Amino acid sequence: VRVRAKVVRYNPSIMDRNWIHIQDGTGSEGTHDLLVTSQDEANVGQIVIVEGIIATDIDLGAGYSYVVVMEKAKVTVEQDSEKAIL
Repeated sequence: VRVRAKVVRYNPSIMDRNWIHIQDGTGSEGTHDLLVTSQDEANVGQIVIVEGIIATDIDLGAGYSYVVVMEKAKVTVEQDSEKAIL
């Protein structure tokens, strides 16, 4: 799956991967983030194109469970993405 979205949260190097929360303008409050795991880096505010494998009903334990996660994603940052409008 490929998605163009804005990075709203970034947590590096947890469980040997980077955790990127993105929003593409769809969904409603509380359900509009998509969690992406990747070896690639990103910065909050950047517009990115992420392409990866969708997994559902992921339970990592310790209260961390997700309905949908994009895993092993390739992240491409759009040039001048901090100025782009989503």
